[in-house]
Amino acid sequence: MAEITNAEGVTTRELVERVDDLRRAESQFARRLSSRRAPNDTDRDAMRFIADASGDSPATPGDLAAHLNVSTAAVTSVLRRLQERGQIVVSPHPEDARSKVLRPSLRDLNSPADDLTQRIEDIASEFTPDQTDVVSRFLRRLTEEISDLS
Repeated sequence: MAEITNAEGVTTRELVERVDDLRRAESQFARRLSSRRAPNDTDRDAMRFIADASGDSPATPGDLAAHLNVSTAAVTSVLRRLQERGQIVVSPHPEDARSKVLRPSLRDLNSPADDLTQRIEDIASEFTPDQTDVVSRFLRRLTEEISDLS
């Protein structure tokens, strides 16, 4: 790898080391969450999907299964966990008696999604729009490369 230093004196090797540090920290964090039975990645993805659905067209279990790319049976487990934590409300569908609609609970709408999300938002607010664009581009490209490996 060619060693390149940017205007702030950060080398590409140091950037790679920071990404490795991030990967280790994220892995440890995921293990801690798992041991506490806190929301996992699937639960957080499900909550984002449910919260982003419009009021006119709320999410259904079938929509969620398609979004998560899992079976409707697997979605049942996700919904049970979200209901047990009081994060969602499941109601009868107003137009289809065979279906349900999913909405975030009022409690969840009035609180940060989770502690990590709030901390990420706080850190992001420290950067200028130009810096945020660069960091976003780097993370997007890194995500694409990781996705291509799987």
